[in-house]
Amino acid sequence: MKYVLLWLENDEQIEAFLKDAIDEAAKERRMDYVLAVRDPATGKFAGLTFIEIDRELTSTAEVGFVLLPEYCRNGYGSEILHAFLKFGFDELGMHRVYGKCDELNIASARLLEKGGLTYEGTLREHVWLRDHWRSTRYYGILEEEWKVRRS
Repeated sequence: MKYVLLWLENDEQIEAFLKDAIDEAAKERRMDYVLAVRDPATGKFAGLTFIEIDRELTSTAEVGFVLLPEYCRNGYGSEILHAFLKFGFDELGMHRVYGKCDELNIASARLLEKGGLTYEGTLREHVWLRDHWRSTRYYGILEEEWKVRRS
């Protein structure tokens, strides 16, 4: 969580986050898909993941995930990213899907690049994140690039 802009530091914040996710899941025209990640062997909670459709540019969606440390660097992130790219382009009809990460989070940057997203730039020191100014790296993939990558 040290790289994540989401603040879930107490029971009230966690409850509000979960309520929002459950309320969104019940909507007919859903814009956010927030899902729990579970270890397929044990069923244990491994983290959270999401794809969120931009409310103003509804042909664009953001993907992201937060995994518990013991589930990092074992293929879960790549599997999640691929599944959400497939869902975003093939099911939701997106034109562009993007991901972002703290510039200090080298593992996430590599994962996004390995998943086929192109580095688009860095928004420098735009928000205070707990103990430092956060700079955010942006990565994106377009529908045509996804189609070429799949073939």
